[in-house]
Amino acid sequence: MSRGSLLKNSAIYSVIMLLQKGINFFLIPVLTIYLTPYDYGVVAVVMAVNTFLNVFYLLALNGSLNRFFYEFKGNDELVKKLFGTIVTFVLFNSLLISLILFIGRKWLLQPFLADIEFFPYMLLGLVSVMFNPCYTIYQNSLQAKQEGIRYGKNNMGFFILNISLLLLSVIVFDMGAKGVLGSLAVTNIIFFIYSLFGFRREFTFGIDWDLLLKSIKYAFPLIPHTIAGVATALIDRILINKLLTTSLVGIYSIGNNFGAIVFLIASGINQAFVPWFNQKIKENKKTEIPKIAKSLILFYCVIALSLSFFGKEVIMLITPQIYHSAWRVIPFIAFAFVYHGVYYFFVGALFYDIKGRGNRIIPVATISAALTNIALNIALIPIYGILGAAIATFISKFLLSISLSFLYGRYVKITYPVKYMLFMPLGFFVISLIGFITVFDRYLFLTKTLIFALVLFLYFLFLKSDIRKFLKEVKLFN
Repeated sequence: MSRGSLLKNSAIYSVIMLLQKGINFFLIPVLTIYLTPYDYGVVAVVMAVNTFLNVFYLLALNGSLNRFFYEFKGNDELVKKLFGTIVTFVLFNSLLISLILFIGRKWLLQPFLADIEFFPYMLLGLVSVMFNPCYTIYQNSLQAKQEGIRYGKNNMGFFILNISLLLLSVIVFDMGAKGVLGSLAVTNIIFFIYSLFGFRREFTFGIDWDLLLKSIKYAFPLIPHTIAGVATALIDRILINKLLTTSLVGIYSIGNNFGAIVFLIASGINQAFVPWFNQKIKENKKTEIPKIAKSLILFYCVIALSLSFFGKEVIMLITPQIYHSAWRVIPFIAFAFVYHGVYYFFVGALFYDIKGRGNRIIPVATISAALTNIALNIALIPIYGILGAAIATFISKFLLSISLSFLYGRYVKITYPVKYMLFMPLGFFVISLIGFITVFDRYLFLTKTLIFALVLFLYFLFLKSDIRKFLKEVKLFN
């Protein structure tokens, strides 16, 4: 694949991801009017459980599809067998797990749901998670074949249909959480049928046991890493629901959606950064990488500071009063995702190792971070409420970045400015806590505005050229 094609596909994937995940933020003014905090909490918990379950439905076999497609490329019959084997097995696995979860829901699901009823909420969630894997595999096959435009059109169709059904069910029919979850379930069913129709000429139903065992063997080491990542991202909502109330999950989710804007930006940039990083390593121009990393981290810090400073006013402007306390978690979540951006730079070097040695290190770090996150949530939520969950997320992301800072240079010799990458965000984070000071509350907004204006001026004065250079190289800015 040419560099231009790689960058074009990266841009498509980034934009689609930003649209899909960013919709949680853009729909806040609408959904907070029509959904109570309890409804919002129900949706957040069911979606968190679904994301966790999805790991066991897919078993990371979509990763195997990408890996072995390139090995079998040119042999159409073998590619059809590969696709057919994975699709057939995942369909069977999805049906089997759904039946087990439905029959054993009292023991397997209800402990995570607390006071949320299985009927209809989690049942709708199960419908979504049962029908989604086939569409995921279909989309992965398009990525493997580098059909970025077709991939983008499919995801855009999914996005538009889901949002249309959601707005119709919530606003017109006033269905609350049932409308949100039901809309997603219907969308997944429709795109399940579409995926089988689109896939019909590219696979043969049936299981080739040799291919299946080979695929599972490749995918199995990825499962603990995936579970750890999901647990770190979503365990806070499940534990708030368990230890506090479902309504507080809803309020927390509002603040989390604001802070997660940093994650959306960092993830989108990372999809463009990775091919650029690989190209620079290949050309032996490693000295440019630390400079860009330094500039991008500062960029993430500025975004996180703006969210921390002014998220309170925006939340008070666009949501009913019952949601206003959500602003308190924003600084912790926003800067947690700044450290997730730091994590991207370190793991990029580990993933680049062609011998796969870095792949064996990363799960150890992510699993340790997940366990730390769970322990901190259990300890802090009963004391500090939803703020405790945000603090736990911040600390676990910070510790994950520290651990990887000792490991990233083992296989690819890059000299990142580690102290800067770890402690510059910490300095910005401390500044962001000004919003919690109530002594001079009358002048707080003016103080935050002046400080942010100064930070913005200094940022553009010293680093504008570095960011512009990177964005030009990845063709995202002209």
